[in-house]
Amino acid sequence: MNPERRSFPLPLVLGIVVAGLLPLLLYEYFFKLSGAPAPPEALPVCPLSLFEQWLAVLTAFVVKPTYMSLSLVLIVWLWRSPAADLAALRRGLVAFLVGEGACAVNYLFRGGRSDLWEFFHSYGMVVAFSFISYALLEGMDHRLIKYSAPKDRCAALSLCRACIKYADVPCGLRRLFAVGIPGVIVVAFLPLSADLKSVAQLSPVLGSMQNYSPSLASQLFEFRYCAWLAAALLSASWLVLLFQRDDPVGVSKSLLAAGLGPLGFGTTRLFLISAYADQLMWSAAWEEITELLFIAFVAIALWLFRHTLFREKPAEVAGPAEPVPS
Repeated sequence: MNPERRSFPLPLVLGIVVAGLLPLLLYEYFFKLSGAPAPPEALPVCPLSLFEQWLAVLTAFVVKPTYMSLSLVLIVWLWRSPAADLAALRRGLVAFLVGEGACAVNYLFRGGRSDLWEFFHSYGMVVAFSFISYALLEGMDHRLIKYSAPKDRCAALSLCRACIKYADVPCGLRRLFAVGIPGVIVVAFLPLSADLKSVAQLSPVLGSMQNYSPSLASQLFEFRYCAWLAAALLSASWLVLLFQRDDPVGVSKSLLAAGLGPLGFGTTRLFLISAYADQLMWSAAWEEITELLFIAFVAIALWLFRHTLFREKPAEVAGPAEPVPS
């Protein structure tokens, strides 16, 4: 099969569907049992410097529209690309744009206080993290390392005494992932030790009061549900790698990417909220700034390597090496 035209991995799709549907089925737990948000007059007021106020305005009305517009341009650019990694990147950018659109709706029309719209924001980001993780894994595999390409030399060949492509020997890279994935599973439990706290604040921004309120419902999804979902998907990836005999890498890789989505998003939100619990404006500002940096980096990378990434046929590579004696 042409490595540039593989079908999209079903396990990753199923993992994303589960990530989205289950919290909605548990609506009573995630949204209602977490308690009603405090009224604005009951929230503590956190003053901001003039610089911080202008930064809040710029991130909301300049930075956010900029990266949303750029992500839309990239989606259109990638729309007809058949390559599996670029197709996954496109889907990740679509999910990213939808999630950020939900975030904008929440703050423009609901004052940032809708748990349901914030869930759609978080869900979009989890999906985006998963697809983009898959795009990175797939691109590294087929464009750089060449592990899954049966006729191409694996980049790790010089590190191994013998290669599974040419001899009946265990694969060094596969064994490395078999050891590394359990470590990532342990890290997935990191958010579970964080307390759920009410850290809502009001801050004056150029004459108006801005509500910064990561609700308990959002924290339940980000610090609890995402942690357990990541651990489950990563464990499935590890078990497939260990026990599936026929081509386990493809399924394991897709489950790994699906698990990295909730893991990456949950731990990122945990860091931002914990680091700036006393000044939540900076949490929101850094989230917007890093998203702009990420989208800009993706755009620059695609532009720099456009002649190779968007060619109709894969680039010619060196032929397989002779078997390396053990």
